[in-house]
Amino acid sequence: MSADKDPAFNLVPEIALLAPLPEHMRKRFEQALLLMHEKLEEGLSWQKIAQKSAISSFHFHRQFSKLFNETPGRYLSRIRLQYAVYYLLYHETLSITDIAQLCGFASSQALAKALKRELGTTAKAIRLMAQQATPQQTKVLMDKLAHPGDSESLEKQLAEALPCTLEYFETRYIKTVLSDTSDWDQILDHYGEQSVGLLGITKTTELEKSWSAIETQIAKSVEPGESHDALIKSGHYFCCRAYLLSDVAYSQVLHTLFEKAELAGYKIDPEGHFIEWIEGVDLEQYGGITMQFQIPVIT
Repeated sequence: MSADKDPAFNLVPEIALLAPLPEHMRKRFEQALLLMHEKLEEGLSWQKIAQKSAISSFHFHRQFSKLFNETPGRYLSRIRLQYAVYYLLYHETLSITDIAQLCGFASSQALAKALKRELGTTAKAIRLMAQQATPQQTKVLMDKLAHPGDSESLEKQLAEALPCTLEYFETRYIKTVLSDTSDWDQILDHYGEQSVGLLGITKTTELEKSWSAIETQIAKSVEPGESHDALIKSGHYFCCRAYLLSDVAYSQVLHTLFEKAELAGYKIDPEGHFIEWIEGVDLEQYGGITMQFQIPVIT
């Protein structure tokens, strides 16, 4: 697949919800969302965010609640927890107090109360998940942080329409990229736009293991004849492309892809590699990434 294809499938609830709005209103809500996501450390209230977005608190609360199926205060609390869970899972060098401050909580005690109230767990338990939990077990936690819909999360509703295709790839030659982590957020922080084209390569036999036991190689494709470290064998892959912003959406798209492969009757190749490929990085508007996911299958 080429990065020149049609735009990737959108798996960002906020984009889908704001799309029908008139441009002037959409821009104001986009400004509010940007403040909610980018200024977490400042601990801004939703009322202050409305003011900075040139919307009265009354109209902002009414319109936001109608659009998003939750109040702006509830949305802000959920987003703070999304970021907190991410830091707890992937940034073990940060203290609980550091994480609370980064996510706009008044104290580590306030973060602890929110985790217990909303997720029924503790910071310590989430940190243990980074070592002991499987991807499926982590998804259960992520689902609790998803955007609420009428009957199921919006991420799940969007993913139900995720286009998936069966494609054949010739032998691929890969060159390892030095990286201390396989976490895409940290890789993006380090490489920025140079992340485009990077692959995450994981043996399918690893996928049922705990996170700490899964070995993912970060690499890039090179042309035949160029210096390379390994080969990815030719074969059929069940694929999808998606534009993502959150770990919640990332978890959901993977679950949906594997579910659709099973429903289509494809058997995962136990000798193959699951491929994740960064096709694009959005550094201007929303800050998301376009990724392609490929499951090796036996047809």
